[in-house]
Amino acid sequence: MTHNWGILGTGMIAGTLAKAIDECPNARLLAVGSREADRATAFAQEQGAARAHASYEALLADDDVQFVYNSLPNSLHAEWAIKAARAGKHILCEKPLAVTVDEARSMFAAAKDASVVLMEAFMYRCHPQMERLREIVTSGQIGQVKVIRSRFSYGMSDLTNIRFSAPLHGGALMDVGCYCVNFSRFIAGMEPSQVYGSAVFGDISRVDESFVGTLTFPNGILAQLDSGMVFAGASGGDIMGTEGTVSIPVPWKPGDEALITVTAGGHTSEEHIAGGNPYMLQVEAIQECVDEGTPCPVSREDSIGNTAAVCALLTSAREGRAVSM
Repeated sequence: MTHNWGILGTGMIAGTLAKAIDECPNARLLAVGSREADRATAFAQEQGAARAHASYEALLADDDVQFVYNSLPNSLHAEWAIKAARAGKHILCEKPLAVTVDEARSMFAAAKDASVVLMEAFMYRCHPQMERLREIVTSGQIGQVKVIRSRFSYGMSDLTNIRFSAPLHGGALMDVGCYCVNFSRFIAGMEPSQVYGSAVFGDISRVDESFVGTLTFPNGILAQLDSGMVFAGASGGDIMGTEGTVSIPVPWKPGDEALITVTAGGHTSEEHIAGGNPYMLQVEAIQECVDEGTPCPVSREDSIGNTAAVCALLTSAREGRAVSM
């Protein structure tokens, strides 16, 4: 069965997802919705969508659309995911899912009431690299995990970009640091008991342009993360245990082949993990959730927990204090 997709928004990430839909043998980009008719038309022509809707409402009213990808700014995720659910659409919502825990809960409540699937678009979680990483960590190969480190940053100077917009809930933590938070929680296997964040807020943007944080977990694991929008790009993840370490040089956007390096017992080994385009894999994943009833790679509890941790880190950075969870 081929599923019809619609995309809310026409930004860069919308184009990335459109190409991923095109890669899926059982998915088709049918429509796009924008607040500007010209933008919708141009995007539809560029990405091969059959229909261009001049409003978000019109896209949700399209009965032939079964799945909606919400690529709108962070401040609009909750509003339009809830409206999509009420329109009977399954929703893949760009990360971060929400800007408050109450928003996240309301989004999942709307999805449950409408009997539709809602999944946060942490595409890296759909790549086989992450399941293999979990297997390595839980096998005891590196002993008991003690420290998790992750990083995700890029350099950007265009202050008109929505990532620098405080009203739209931009900022480094919301944009890329949320990946590091998700990664840390995934490896730790539980929610943090306390977080501490430090940030440099832009004089003009008023959002966190550089962010570092520490998460303390009840099982004795410490996680450190750094993210930013104004310094040289970096990505990576490292896990330190009592008997060894694991390194993942490309955690966020692995491709056809990902690399995991394990050092334990005085020996270093490299494992190459076959995968694919993670954006395409997440399209396939949510469709399988609907078609086969399989659990989503990113669950309701996971998304709500991540939202809570991100919000606590921002509170910590703004108030200069540790925040208990």
